[in-house]
Order: sequence, then C-alpha cells, then structure tokens
Amino acid sequence: MKPSASRSLLLLFLSSLLLFGCRQKSIRIESLDDIRDKRIGVLQGSVHDLYATRTFPKATIMQYKNPSDMILAVKSGKAEAGIYTSDELIDIIRQQPDIGLFGPALFSADLGLGFHRGDDRLRDSFNTFLKQIRADGTYDDMVDRWMKKGETTMPEIPKSVSGKPLIIGLVSDNGLPFTAVKDNRLVGFNIELFERFAAFAGRKPVYQDIEFGSQIAALASRKIDMIGAVMWITEERKKQIDFSDPYYVQEAYFFALQKHIAPSAQRPEQRQLH
Repeated sequence: MKPSASRSLLLLFLSSLLLFGCRQKSIRIESLDDIRDKRIGVLQGSVHDLYATRTFPKATIMQYKNPSDMILAVKSGKAEAGIYTSDELIDIIRQQPDIGLFGPALFSADLGLGFHRGDDRLRDSFNTFLKQIRADGTYDDMVDRWMKKGETTMPEIPKSVSGKPLIIGLVSDNGLPFTAVKDNRLVGFNIELFERFAAFAGRKPVYQDIEFGSQIAALASRKIDMIGAVMWITEERKKQIDFSDPYYVQEAYFFALQKHIAPSAQRPEQRQLH
C-alpha cells in the first residue's frame, strides 16, 4: 500500500473516532424519547431485560451477567443508559455521584424469596418468621437502618453452628442496601434477613454466589435450598418456583451519567443526595 493511501486511511480512522467522541459528548437526556434508539444496559434474565426488549424495539439492549459490569458499561460509555432498581441506585449514587437517576419510575413489583415447587415446609417457615419480625418491630428497624439511613454494618445475630446447612443462592455484588461484600464479609438487608431466619429455623446459613440468570436453574437442580437474590415476583417465575410472601416493594428506574441528564429529567431522590 502506498504511504499516501496509508495516511488517508489513518486520517479516516481518526476522524471516525473524533466524530464518535463528539456524538457521545452531545448526548442530552430530557425524556425517555432521547434513549429509545440508544444502547441500554440491563441485568441478563431480569424483569428489566424483558421490559427494555419489549418497550424499546429500536434500542440496542446490552445484557450483563452482574450489576457491576452493567454500571461500568454506563460509566465507560458502552451503554448510554441502564435500568436498575431504586434502592441499589440510591446507594450507588451516594458512592458515585457521577451516576444519576432520570425519568419516572418505570414499574414496581414485590420482592420475594424463591423456594422449590411443592416443598412448602421451608417457605411456610420463612413466612411465619416474616410475620413475626413485622409484628415485633425488627423489620421496620431493618428498613430504617439499611434503606433510609444507608448503614453498612451488620448487627450481631446469634448463629447456629451445628444446625443443618441452609444453602442460599444470591448475587454478592447486587449492591447495598440488599447484598454487598464489605471487609471480606457479606452485608446488607437481605443478609440480615437470611441470618435472622436461619437463627429462627435453627439452621446454619451457607451462601452460594450465582449469576442472576442461573438462580432458578440452581434451585431446580437442588444446588441451593432457596433463592436469596433480589428477585421480583412475576407470573412467569411463579410457573417455575414458589415465592415467599412479599418482603419488600421496589421500583425500577433508568440511570445514566449525571452530566448527560437535563435538570428537568433529574429525579428528586438525586437532588437530595447532593
């Protein structure tokens, strides 16, 4: 290839990169219409994945196996926006103020723990436990500490060291306030819930870190006794597993880099954190 031709190709390549960079910098999100043909990050196998695919047919839906990769994709520009749950996003914003929520809540649903179909004993035991902690004030205290105050420290909970193992599937980097790793141990609302339930049932909690999209398969193959990942109760999932009584209600939102979000589209929750 002649030197002049090589220089021309190089200039063309550099120009393309420059144009791409300019296009990225010009993103301005004022409403959901601004991302209908963009790249949207979702957690693979989640309700958000299904919602994005159905609602934004012109968008490129980018599936990620864990929340950390999805957040990184938005921060690095691989995706212009992502969909995630409200409580985790609020905690992410506390730590990473370059991320912001925008637009209205997309939808909401009850959270439930997953159990083997027809194996009612463990599920009924959890439901009894849940009613008890709601009645005695323990549940409200947990919500206040983890969801409202943003605490990150686990309380001391007596543990059974000799009871039958209770094998719980979860996503360790789901994010606070539900599940995260701090100082080499699991912490969060869900972890406290599991450890209190295990103490109630006289069993020893054992955690299995499993990708979200593989949780139901792990339950079906008896690798775990219950699904402890943050999972929304849906009619489709109820055909495959049994759910506990709802233990929390959660909303889903879009998020993006804060610099791309117009003030008019910014969520009130975001403003309160700055």
